[in-house]
Amino acid sequence: MDTDERILEAFILNHGRAATQILEELEPEEVANLLKEIPVELGTKVLEPMYAYKASRILERLDRACAIEILEAVDLKTAELVMRQMEESHCNSLLEGLASEVSNPLRLKLKNQENTVGALMDPILFSLRKSVRVGQALTFLREHKRPVSPHVFVVNQDKTLYGVVNLQDLFLADNETLITALANRDVPKLYDDIPLETIINYESWLYYYALPVTDRADVLVGSLKLETVRRGSVKSEEMLDKQAIRAGAALGELYRIGLTGFLQSPGE
Repeated sequence: MDTDERILEAFILNHGRAATQILEELEPEEVANLLKEIPVELGTKVLEPMYAYKASRILERLDRACAIEILEAVDLKTAELVMRQMEESHCNSLLEGLASEVSNPLRLKLKNQENTVGALMDPILFSLRKSVRVGQALTFLREHKRPVSPHVFVVNQDKTLYGVVNLQDLFLADNETLITALANRDVPKLYDDIPLETIINYESWLYYYALPVTDRADVLVGSLKLETVRRGSVKSEEMLDKQAIRAGAALGELYRIGLTGFLQSPGE
């Protein structure tokens, strides 16, 4: 790596947003040529804060393999926003080449209209079948090895929503207890096709860190976090009670800290 490359790398790493603003002033072809020459992790730092339309024009000028590599490295929301700006044929071509763990949730999100619950939900979620017992559920949690919501979603055999289980209740229950004995059947849910603006001031955000999202057939398709609602709407900061926001965020962080320790501990 020569001196110029080291300077460029240091600038992107330490001043990512400033680098993005500079590159946004260049022609897409020029930025595409740069992305071909720098490591993918630097490219993601440049593209993630960039206007989606500009980023899509840049990726369209990259060869397919390079564009796919970058899309697999950026966060899912960035990939979705960028691909929404592409021509349908180009978008479909890239989706075909992406790894299934990226393409499957992207397809699910892209089928929803912008500014709907489905477009902002997280389609990658942890759920349990209602036939599972507590001991099995805890084993699945350890195997999952990713932070989950303070509430775990329970589904029927046909993948429709059955209810939710509070993680604290799950940790304290006897291993042989059926998960259905702990499930709350009255949990509020959101449909994936409703506008985001209609649920910003939803009372349930006072009690839940994340809400299940279903389609109109009641099939569980994802979850929506309060934090995502705040980021997704400029009106949410005014409409949501600030105390509720802080309480929800603190509760979620507390559960994540505790769950991280649980996931890292050896199984019994």
